[in-house]
Amino acid sequence: MHLWERKVIRVRIGMLSHWFDPEGGAAGGPGTIARALHRRGHEVDVVTGYPIYPAGRVFDGYRIRPYMRESIRGVNVHRVPIYPSHDDNAGRRMANYLSYAASSTVAAPVLLRKSDVLFVYSSPATVATAAGPLRALNGVPFVLQIQDLWPDTVTSSGFVDKSTRSSMEKVLHAYCNEVYRRAAHIAVISPGMAELLVTRGVSRHKISVVPNWAEESSFRPVPRNHHLANYLGLTRKFTIMYAGNFGEMQNLDSLIEAAELLRTREDIGFALVGGGVRKEQLARRVEELGLNNVTFIEPQPFEKMADTLALADAQLISLKDEPLYRVTMPSKVQANMAAGQPIIAAVAGDAARVVNAANCGMTTPPGDPRALAEAIEEMADQGSEAWAEFGERARNYYQANFSEKTAGDSLEELLRQHRKRR
Repeated sequence: MHLWERKVIRVRIGMLSHWFDPEGGAAGGPGTIARALHRRGHEVDVVTGYPIYPAGRVFDGYRIRPYMRESIRGVNVHRVPIYPSHDDNAGRRMANYLSYAASSTVAAPVLLRKSDVLFVYSSPATVATAAGPLRALNGVPFVLQIQDLWPDTVTSSGFVDKSTRSSMEKVLHAYCNEVYRRAAHIAVISPGMAELLVTRGVSRHKISVVPNWAEESSFRPVPRNHHLANYLGLTRKFTIMYAGNFGEMQNLDSLIEAAELLRTREDIGFALVGGGVRKEQLARRVEELGLNNVTFIEPQPFEKMADTLALADAQLISLKDEPLYRVTMPSKVQANMAAGQPIIAAVAGDAARVVNAANCGMTTPPGDPRALAEAIEEMADQGSEAWAEFGERARNYYQANFSEKTAGDSLEELLRQHRKRR
């Protein structure tokens, strides 16, 4: 073998993920990661639940049973029973999380015992519960990738009342600290998240920043489909789109208020693509205000996302102004950049810094409808040439910093480094 040739080390990778295809959600989600590892020649086995996201109902073609195995685009998928819920009830949501933790803890030592390394897609944090027994019983080391930082995610969600918050934080901190201690390595998706873990006592040498990347076959620049735009009623000169989950943390009430402030601008329209626990409330608010500049569009499959995003002239990223979300990198950042879309980001922290560094749009303070309306109006007035330049810069920044090649190489190398030696 020549010195410049790379030696390919095939690794048997076990994966724990609460969510998996055909569920929608994060553009850089577990399915995207698993398929990338499989394409690189590794054997990937995933232990996951039955698909319910985002509606909280089991998908057609599936029924919850003790065990199901299937192959999805070359990835071996093992499904274990869960309590099916994804609404805004704290008890039912926790039952969903804990049911997967229990089922996977029983199943993983059997299904993933031959793995060289375990990859834990930590969203929610309870996913890591099965990693300890697999490590203890089978000697399989695990790399933890933190998507949602706990207990911050729980306490910022609004699900927990003040009377129980303190005690829950103590329990969850103890749980997370034990997981961090047992992990062979920890990957985080933003620099701010790495710094926060260091303040909590995790060694800096044990942490790597490995950002998410988009499903690049689905998120890419494509020409606008004018027939589809007319069919969906997106015919205004400038369309600002939000595509994703309609949850509490996305703070979409500000978008509706901005739409009200811009109701007299007949050239500006708003498109909300997706679903979630707040969709009915948002739709009701639009109806109460009598807004004709807001269009709701049902969730779209990944294979249609390129065409869907191309119907807009800019994409919105919105999060609440909470300490947690300042160190969060929503996957919509990478997805919209990969699609070559200008971005208006109503966020603070790491996500805002990326948009500013890429010079691919505008940022506004989160939760400020007037500032958001002014940014939308300013971008709308700049015209199509400026929008195209924003989009090109977004795409270039994605390719240099977030692509599957760049981030995928980093993750693959981490898994190789920490695998169990045969």
